[in-house]
Amino acid sequence: MRVWRRLKTAGLSFGCCLLALMAAPAPAAESTDRFDNFRMREGVPLQLKTVAPDLYFLYDDLSSNSAFLVTDEGVLVIDSRQHPAHGRDLLERIRKITDKPVRWVINTHAHGDHYYGNPAFKAAGATIIAHRDVAAGMIKNEQLEFKRRLAFFKSLNLDPAEVKTVLPDLTFDSRVTLKLGGRIVEIMYLGPGQNPGDTLVYFPHGRALYVGGPFANNNWSNMSFTPSMDGWIALLKKIAAMDNVDLFLPGHGDVGKRQDVLDEADMLAEVQKSVKAAIAAGMSREDLVKNLRFPQFASRRNYDRIDVFLEALYHLYTTGKPLFAYP
Repeated sequence: MRVWRRLKTAGLSFGCCLLALMAAPAPAAESTDRFDNFRMREGVPLQLKTVAPDLYFLYDDLSSNSAFLVTDEGVLVIDSRQHPAHGRDLLERIRKITDKPVRWVINTHAHGDHYYGNPAFKAAGATIIAHRDVAAGMIKNEQLEFKRRLAFFKSLNLDPAEVKTVLPDLTFDSRVTLKLGGRIVEIMYLGPGQNPGDTLVYFPHGRALYVGGPFANNNWSNMSFTPSMDGWIALLKKIAAMDNVDLFLPGHGDVGKRQDVLDEADMLAEVQKSVKAAIAAGMSREDLVKNLRFPQFASRRNYDRIDVFLEALYHLYTTGKPLFAYP
């Protein structure tokens, strides 16, 4: 069933006072600044891959991934990247393949590295779609998302003043099917994984599923937003069980196979088990972070951020709430 809600606010500037933010203030600066500990490293060079007929996957190892579908009637984009300049770069890459208009942009979750490129596509005339909880998270955690991207912007000489939160034009509740140039695109919400509103995008012709937040191939994902690790693990297993999917396109990391999705579910389950056992044994947050190191997962991207992720899990299991909740 197609259920649309149109948001009246087209963009939020960080220089203005926002009623939404006044109603739901971001956490204090001292608790959020440390959640942006980006450090420049030697990464895999950015790669644009054709993963199915007319379906392209932009693998950005140092930032976040995107995908786009090219048809005779126009283009559909998934996740617009981490800065307006990166959004423009993505649009330029699309223009090297087609001059057809970008009709749709889908934001899969409310992390700024997946929607800060929205201004480029809004200016190009695209309609932006997101789940209603994603839109709510973009508003509630706007200041948090901006603060935790500043080290990334500095490392790549990107101007923070360019950043605006451009909200979706349309929101949905559970499932939307789009038809574009003879291709079918199924946009679905199967419940929260890493985040409330985690959106999946399925391309039947390519047997490909863009997963976004819940699946990050060979990666430590941010655990600060999930309302339930059990729900996240269950969602990954449900995704892996889809017999109409061969390719799993992650929000971070390279294109994955079914086993890669299951490997992430297994990692999350092992981390959850150890953290719960440590808490049950009376271990403090500081001692838990000091003693739980998970060396078997040290080769995964973002392992250097393990301390803040474990602190987030400690908060989830001792309070029953995610460290940064939304909507």
